[in-house]
Amino acid sequence: MPSQTISSIILAGGKASRMDGLDKGLQTYRGQRLIEHVIESISPQVDEILISANRHLDEYATLGYPVYPDNYGKFDGPLAGMASAIPHCKHDWIVVIPCDMPFLPDNLVSKMKQYTNHANLVAISNKDRLQLVFLLHRSLIDSITLYLSSNQHTVMRWLDSVDHHVLAIDNENHFYNINTPDQINS
Repeated sequence: MPSQTISSIILAGGKASRMDGLDKGLQTYRGQRLIEHVIESISPQVDEILISANRHLDEYATLGYPVYPDNYGKFDGPLAGMASAIPHCKHDWIVVIPCDMPFLPDNLVSKMKQYTNHANLVAISNKDRLQLVFLLHRSLIDSITLYLSSNQHTVMRWLDSVDHHVLAIDNENHFYNINTPDQINS
């Protein structure tokens, strides 16, 4: 892929049920809020950052990036967050990442960009498990919207319905995600 500009959507709109309902992205981990760790990792790799959140929108906005809630307003999951934010992205290629992965690699986007000639979506696999980390082309918004309109919300099932390339990165530390209060305090 020629050097194109890249947008990024950070997903921070979940219920965080395993986090006792606390807004995960705003929880402090090693001196910073989780979302700040993600911003620090991804900002040198992209040209634009958007945040998808459903609670504490004003607090997320203090980070200096546009914040978009799900259009559906029912905590319908990552696809709903993507569907709400993609139309606001300035660029055709978009990195989607969750707010709870504080150790993302500093070459993540460049590695994923190598495979955009093969598919409109590059997914990350880590230790044979797909992660909620994608580089996708904005043209996939129609597929996401159609999937959501059929009352489907499972990201991995949607992924199976679109042409994609899976990139294996087997450093488990890079994609470690914080899901519980115990992990926050470790």
